[in-house]
Amino acid sequence: SALASNKVHQFAAILPMHEVDSYWARVEKGLYDGVRKFNDFKISFKVFSYDPFNDESFKTECDNLIAAQPDAVIIGPIFNHNIMKGFVDRLSELEIPYALLDSNWPEFDPVTFYGQDSLKSGEFSGRIMHLATGGGRSKLAIFRVMGEGRVASRQQMNREVGFRDYMKAHCPKCEILDVNLYAYDKEGMKEILHDFFTQHPDVLYALSFNSSIHLVGNYLHTEMPDHPHVTLLGYDAVDANVRCVKEGMVDFLVAQHPHDQGLNCFRTMFNACVLHIKQKRDHYVSIELL
Repeated sequence: SALASNKVHQFAAILPMHEVDSYWARVEKGLYDGVRKFNDFKISFKVFSYDPFNDESFKTECDNLIAAQPDAVIIGPIFNHNIMKGFVDRLSELEIPYALLDSNWPEFDPVTFYGQDSLKSGEFSGRIMHLATGGGRSKLAIFRVMGEGRVASRQQMNREVGFRDYMKAHCPKCEILDVNLYAYDKEGMKEILHDFFTQHPDVLYALSFNSSIHLVGNYLHTEMPDHPHVTLLGYDAVDANVRCVKEGMVDFLVAQHPHDQGLNCFRTMFNACVLHIKQKRDHYVSIELL
């Protein structure tokens, strides 16, 4: 049996670098808790971390991961399709099974995927903002955190697509403005926020498709306290966002359960790769509105 075997089952994950209080930190904790749950088996587990805005960083960590010769891999994917395809093709050639976290790629062949249905998640945000605006003529801002000219994940991009499709169909009089903040320029973010809200005092609704909405809420609260209230919607129940909701700086959070996502993904890979039990491919996790 797998329990009696002397084989060490080597699992690896490649995940975006993250702050201590973040969506990916909770996913990673879930993965490690999954490892501990099966500690009766001989399991090693290593996480390789890459800069989500730097394709070369991802490729370097992919090389390091493959050099470690794991038996199974869990991937928090990079944005670039060609680079992702190159990586999963290498895994397939080496007959290393893999799972996808957060971003689903239907054209690939993972053992399993755990994450949101990102298009429907964006549509859901559209429904909430449609209710907030009353569906009439209003201005709304989308805040994106960018690096190297793009957002960090396809999940964020697809949420925006779903949101825009919903608003176009149900709130066509709403004018949507784009505001790009830059991940590596914290001071520059403040200047951009100041300039935007000074130049657009009539924008009273805004949202972000990642966990950064607290940056907007905190800025308005501390630096522009006399500005009319801006209804804000963001993603992920990280501590900074939850505090903003409790203190009235952010109105809505669309949240999932990243710890359970990581834990269940590891369990599924363990069942597939160690116990050889066939697993369901796609697991769309539930979302909650806070």
